[in-house]
Amino acid sequence: MIKVLSIVLISVSLWSAENIAIVKNVSGQVLVKHDVSFVPIKKGSFLYAGDVLQTSDKSSVGVIFNDGTVISLGAKSTFMVNTYRFKPSANDYAIDMGLSKGNAIVETGKIGKLAPQNFSFKIPQGTVGIRGTKFIVDVEE
Repeated sequence: MIKVLSIVLISVSLWSAENIAIVKNVSGQVLVKHDVSFVPIKKGSFLYAGDVLQTSDKSSVGVIFNDGTVISLGAKSTFMVNTYRFKPSANDYAIDMGLSKGNAIVETGKIGKLAPQNFSFKIPQGTVGIRGTKFIVDVEE
C-alpha cells in the first residue's frame, strides 16, 4: 500500500510540474535525476526545474528550452537546472543553471535577450555572464 501511494504521489508531483525543456537528441548513455534517482533519458523526454543531466563516456545530449535556449552537452558532463521561469504574460524570466564537469555549447534564447541579467550559468570557478549570446564551456576535473 505504501509503495502504491509513493508512486501515485511521485506521479502527481511530476504531472503537476511544468516541463521546461525537451530532449532533442541523445547519443550513448544519458541519465536524468528528476527527484531522487538517476534514470535513462531518451529523445522526446521533458526536463523540469531542479533536474540534473549526466552524460557518460562517448555520450552527448541536446536540449531545447521553452524560450529557445539550446544546450548541447558532451561526454562525461554533469549539468543542472536550478531555476527556470519563462512567463512572458507576467514579464517573469529567469534561468539559473550550471555545469559542474564536462563541456557544453549554449545558445541563449528569449530570456538571454529579454532579461540577460536573469540568465546565470555557473561553473566551479565562476559564472558566465550572458548577454544574448552563444558560448562554449569546458570544465576540467
